[in-house]
Amino acid sequence: MRQLALLIALIAAAPAWAGGNETSFPAAPDGTVQFVTPSGNIGCLYMPAGGTATYATLSGQEELHCTRVAPTYTVVILDHAQDHPAAIASGEVPGLDAGPVLPYGRFWQHGGFTCLSATSGLTCINSTGAGLRMARAGVTTW
Repeated sequence: MRQLALLIALIAAAPAWAGGNETSFPAAPDGTVQFVTPSGNIGCLYMPAGGTATYATLSGQEELHCTRVAPTYTVVILDHAQDHPAAIASGEVPGLDAGPVLPYGRFWQHGGFTCLSATSGLTCINSTGAGLRMARAGVTTW
């Protein structure tokens, strides 16, 4: 039920998105796009369909890799059409690459993904409505 409420909240914010709250970031030469939240604790890396020269996406479709650094390092990979992503906890804490910032109250869309940055965390969904929410308080997937 909590996941449904998060999804409804993200969709309910859509009228605000139409008011110019979208933020876009340039793609790197390999097609990847990255961003971090203002806190610097959460960030995402968009991988194009098929991946890059050094990484092949699991299904051949585009992926969104989102990372939370603290209080525990957690990565969630959201596939373009996957029904339910799973969080992957890691023993290593490499941190986040410095990237452009997705300001609070703004959203980012690329391919089949939409992410909304808020002071309460980052919420992202794919084209099927599966998604994730990352915050210091925890990581939730649906």
